[in-house]
Amino acid sequence: MIMRNGGLPERLASHIEESRATGKPLGVLCLGMQGLRQLRIRAGYAAMDELLSQAAARVREVLRPGDELVELGSGDLALVLPGLKDGSHAMLAAAKLLRQFETPIQAAGQPVLASVAVGVAMYPEHADGPESLCRQAEQAMLEARRVPDHMLLGGTPVQSDGVDAAELLEAINGGQLAMHLQPIMDVRQRKVVGAEGLARWFHPSKGAISPGVFIAVAENSGMISQFTRWSANACLQIVAQAREAGHRLPVSMNLSAKAFAERGLVEQLLGALKLWDVEPKDLVLEVTETAIVSDIQRGACQLRQLNAAGIRVSIDDFGVGNASVAYLKQFPATEMKIDQSFVTGMLGDLRSLQMVKAMIAFARQMGMRAVAEGVEDENTLEALGDLGCNLVQGWAVGKPQPASEFIRELAGSGR
Repeated sequence: MIMRNGGLPERLASHIEESRATGKPLGVLCLGMQGLRQLRIRAGYAAMDELLSQAAARVREVLRPGDELVELGSGDLALVLPGLKDGSHAMLAAAKLLRQFETPIQAAGQPVLASVAVGVAMYPEHADGPESLCRQAEQAMLEARRVPDHMLLGGTPVQSDGVDAAELLEAINGGQLAMHLQPIMDVRQRKVVGAEGLARWFHPSKGAISPGVFIAVAENSGMISQFTRWSANACLQIVAQAREAGHRLPVSMNLSAKAFAERGLVEQLLGALKLWDVEPKDLVLEVTETAIVSDIQRGACQLRQLNAAGIRVSIDDFGVGNASVAYLKQFPATEMKIDQSFVTGMLGDLRSLQMVKAMIAFARQMGMRAVAEGVEDENTLEALGDLGCNLVQGWAVGKPQPASEFIRELAGSGR
């Protein structure tokens, strides 16, 4: 069903009432298209109108019965998705939506590759009313334009002024940033064998700042080197602290695509390992497919040097980027992280299940370990074990938590 903007608050109100009655979360996805003005100038109004019409048609193809499509404005659409399981379920819908725009749209006789971003907000997790729910989704969409995957789950307070590079530098130097850990479990042993480090920022006056915001600030302001240095030291300090508590805890660190353009990246990471007296095999660098294709020669060279030193390399969010097998053969990857958009809900989606199975088999053939993200329930965990997946992470294993709490629980459980 398609609605115009005027009916959105009223329809959301009724959906929220239904969500309260059933106890099932409600999701709102905001999709924004970029570059429309340039298209209108280059090809004319008719081409833009045709593009918008074709875009709406592609969106309708992924709607379930009961979902609603709302036209917010030129190039902006909202999807109302009732009866979702959780935010991961909504992110699966966002990933499917983005895949609808991976091929060009014919507009006025010419192919146009639409640039889109999707923001997601959930009721009641992120907002308690129709207007605030929409604002959360729209903010997430704006922030999603600056992250590699072009989709983002909302949930941070709506900011009126954002943050700038000076504030981020103060956060790095002033101890405002913290590293949380999400456990990674060996499927066969049912044992935690590592963790992913996730940066968090709690601003003294603005509250929690979304990683999608402050990482974009670091990348766009030339501060990615400082942020990478902080991330490496924070992750390796955690490894050292866990070792003092009697546990070996390899930690995965996300590495921005723009970090590869910085001089001294290899020396910086090897120096941090020496500083914290951590074995290289206890550091895993997670690199997205976007990073792989952004500068294939430079990135491959740096990763080969790091891998030769003993550091492990993981291809993050595999399946949603632009990398091909031809690119992958140049990278010394030891792990492949299957994106949560394929894993979440795979038991109810035969195509997703088949793709996960194929990616696990591909990882095995390439000599890599397969890591499934977004594992939210025991049935999915067992299915992944049957498919031969090596490692898993997600809420079925454990939610992100402060590093000190993680290490304390690790010591108490004897895992």
